[in-house]
Amino acid sequence: MNTLFRTITFVCLLIAACCLTAADAFAQTKISTPADLYKNSGNYLEGTSTDNGTTVFCAEGTGFTLVSSTTDPENNLPYTSYTWQEMNEDGTTYTTLPPGADPNKTTITSANATPGWHIYRVTAVTGNAGCEPDPTYFTVYVLPKLKVDPRANKTEAEGISYCSETGAPAAPNAFIFSGNISFDGTPRMIQHTQLPPLEIDDFELQIAWTKVITGSGARSVVANTENYTIADATLPAAAESYTLELEVKYAIVPAKGACNPVLAVAKYNGSTVDATVKVYKKAGRPTITIE
Repeated sequence: MNTLFRTITFVCLLIAACCLTAADAFAQTKISTPADLYKNSGNYLEGTSTDNGTTVFCAEGTGFTLVSSTTDPENNLPYTSYTWQEMNEDGTTYTTLPPGADPNKTTITSANATPGWHIYRVTAVTGNAGCEPDPTYFTVYVLPKLKVDPRANKTEAEGISYCSETGAPAAPNAFIFSGNISFDGTPRMIQHTQLPPLEIDDFELQIAWTKVITGSGARSVVANTENYTIADATLPAAAESYTLELEVKYAIVPAKGACNPVLAVAKYNGSTVDATVKVYKKAGRPTITIE
């Protein structure tokens, strides 16, 4: 009985291991290069069709053109017509692109593809009606625009200030700035495929918190994590006022160039006012004279 139980358990574990989804595969590492979106030798149902960035695009510049070959490789005959289509989000139906297009076009151009996954296919014929032609599929991914809403953990009424001689307070009174990084909208998904519903945490991001001194505008990067806790050591000679800017961009760079970074100044919690950090210099001791 124990042997049978162990055998059944082993078989179940083996089946589970063999049935890992594409989302599991993508989640193993952060997506930082175009090759990370390319899975299983370019299987159009699992990832992009190339690994060199030519099938990855930025949402602010998604123009691309797909080009079909013009000769049947099996019979060495020229193709006479082409049907271009895009898979709909239901994963089962297709929309012909563009509506009413000339069927003899060897190319299809997309000027503003929505962020997320897109699967295109082209069916070409030679005029020989003896066999039904098979389509060729091509998958691209459009990176969603990023959105940041950096916030201090203090309200405008509470303020953010400390004495330079003692340094910034530690927990539980620490001054913490949260990046609140997200996608600007929900990326397009295609059902009934193994293309994973990618989320912001699946991507490696390049993050920079920059201190901007009030008045002089002097700038210095102080952190590279989504959340930043002010941890200035004692600086008896320092007295300053500054705001904090958060800049975020993708580490992945498509073949057509890096996506635009997103930048915002941190606000007070629950406010639209820029959070200003004030560092005060301790007043000197007075002198005493006698008259």
